Amino acid sequence: MKVIPLASESLGVRSLATYVKTKDVGILIDPGVALAPDRYGLKPNDIEFEKLREMRNKINNYAKKSDVITISHYHYDHYTPFFDDIYLDSKDYAKEIYRDKILLVKHPTEFINKSQMERAKKFLENVKDIAKKIEFADNKTFKFGKTEIKFSPPFPHGRDDKLGYVLITTVKEGNFKFMHTSDTQGVIFDEIRDYIIKEKPNLILMGGPPTYLMYRYGKKNLERTNENLKSIVENTGAEIIIDHHLLRDKKFREKIKIKFKTVAEYLGEKNLLLEAYRKEIKNGADINELFK
Repeated sequence: MKVIPLASESLGVRSLATYVKTKDVGILIDPGVALAPDRYGLKPNDIEFEKLREMRNKINNYAKKSDVITISHYHYDHYTPFFDDIYLDSKDYAKEIYRDKILLVKHPTEFINKSQMERAKKFLENVKDIAKKIEFADNKTFKFGKTEIKFSPPFPHGRDDKLGYVLITTVKEGNFKFMHTSDTQGVIFDEIRDYIIKEKPNLILMGGPPTYLMYRYGKKNLERTNENLKSIVENTGAEIIIDHHLLRDKKFREKIKIKFKTVAEYLGEKNLLLEAYRKEIKNGADINELFK
């Protein structure tokens, strides 16, 4: 199995898009990418828009190699919608991304909040005559040859369900399991911890907690996340990649108490926290000095 993270905050954009290739099937997980329209009261800078275009092209190219596309939930940094937006660089890409693909997607009306339900309805209306097949994936397993793609029950997006629910995706080939936790935002809930431990993945790509919003996330939730992360490592021995919301925090490394890599580090690249350092970049900081 080849696991290739495509875009994330450590690569300069909002995303957790990932490509997985087995002997049987090519899988594109959460094919979305976005920029924060506002951070510190500032709009994205030219470097961020450049990275957005670069990551968008990468996702589009890997979509061509994919047989299956999965969508864990309906936030724009996790799927490509059928409209244009400068912060998504979406244009008319959706038609080509989803054309003739098997779509395994979050259920559009169950365990979902109002905004995502509306987005899901529009998305499915647009994609139904383009995709090869559409399946609602919640708590189901799909087989492609000897490859299994398993989806969790819906779990809360973050510390509660106000932002809806997401699916954890696990790909199994032979004795190797890769798990993509999407926007569970850390492991606050014991149910998520127990699910991960039960699956015993070898490699986990985790959307980390939004510690840049600690006033919302809360210190107790971060403590619980760290306790559960420790338990996951002890009980699975998995290699852990943590990225996404966590990498919007300049001091991300101080917040997590286990050993982990970012997506950039996993790929052998340097961390490029463009959103977190938007203020410094606006004030003329040297990018090469900021991200050595």
